[in-house]
Amino acid sequence: MEKHKKNIIFAATFLMWFSIYTYQSNFTPYMQDTLKFTPSMAGLVVGSYGFVQMVLRIPLGIFSDKLKTRKLFIILGLAFTFISALLLFVSDSFILVLIARAGAGVAASAWVNFIVLFSSYYDKDKTVSAAGTLTFFNNIGQLCGILCGSLLVSFTLQKDKSAFLLAVFAGLAAFACSFLIYEDREKINIPKTREPAKFTELLTNKPLIAVSLIGAVSQLITFSTIFGFTPAYAKNILGTSEIQNGLLMIFSYIPTALGALFLGRFLAGRIKEYKLVTAGMLILGVTTILIPFTYNYGTLLVTQVIAGFGKGVSFPLLMGLSIKKIQEHKRGAAMGIFQAVYSFGMFFGPFITGLINENFELGAAFIFIGAVCFVFTVISYFSLKKLDF
Repeated sequence: MEKHKKNIIFAATFLMWFSIYTYQSNFTPYMQDTLKFTPSMAGLVVGSYGFVQMVLRIPLGIFSDKLKTRKLFIILGLAFTFISALLLFVSDSFILVLIARAGAGVAASAWVNFIVLFSSYYDKDKTVSAAGTLTFFNNIGQLCGILCGSLLVSFTLQKDKSAFLLAVFAGLAAFACSFLIYEDREKINIPKTREPAKFTELLTNKPLIAVSLIGAVSQLITFSTIFGFTPAYAKNILGTSEIQNGLLMIFSYIPTALGALFLGRFLAGRIKEYKLVTAGMLILGVTTILIPFTYNYGTLLVTQVIAGFGKGVSFPLLMGLSIKKIQEHKRGAAMGIFQAVYSFGMFFGPFITGLINENFELGAAFIFIGAVCFVFTVISYFSLKKLDF
């Protein structure tokens, strides 16, 4: 039974992220070339994914604590997975495409409850290991979604909607799995003498806020580089093809997934958490600053592989630390705060990078955000060590 209940949530996790990322690599070109959206319209659609998560993740965490259930919110989130993909498949209008992509953000917001529910399968001191293990399936789902979607689009004359249809079927499969997920509601039953965490109470929780801010910088780096402007640098400066840019994203994902698995299986509990976070953030900072000094595709690929491993080790660790010292009946709200704060990095990272790029050059943007990462590397070391992580 123990293995079976984990396998179900692994499958739901894989399929959800597979569905959301199936059309990721070709989405912006599809909007601009096929639907004739302006760059600002396409940017608004892309940004809606992160914006919705900023807005929803905290309320979803709080409500799941109050209603004493994580599974209900997972089911609702996975319903939006296939609904958003279906809207993208059938619609060509800006408003509906915007709503559809925002719907994918609603689905991604359910990740709050995935992590908290899966962590409940483990003892409290194993939350970091649990987060690393589940994040492995998150990353593998994203990787396979990008790979399968890219291949499917390539064999259907690129601008076809086939990737959206694949996302629909994967989302439906994830939705079906969600009803089979095991939840022990006794673990989040709130004793009569206690109430769910108040938002203001958690905002004064120093470990949670420290970990959340570090997580935001980690996501700022990721969405400014491999999900943002690294492919643009590769194409404009190194003259890479679309296939090479696709491989760049894929090869950054593989070590991210392996890093998360390596953390969950071997590193967690053996090495102090603050040391692992510091190492991961240092790797992200160094590889980001090195981007404008790479003059061939192979070197750039190596930097992204190394960066992927750094994120794979550090980010799941931050996710686990965000709830490690939080009581079970308050963890939904705490995870909501963590994920909402790191969503700011997803939303503002590309904006800041683009702004610097317009006024200076792309290389300056990479150096700036790499320097920001270095500052938070130092902060990570001393703050997490002081907090006894």
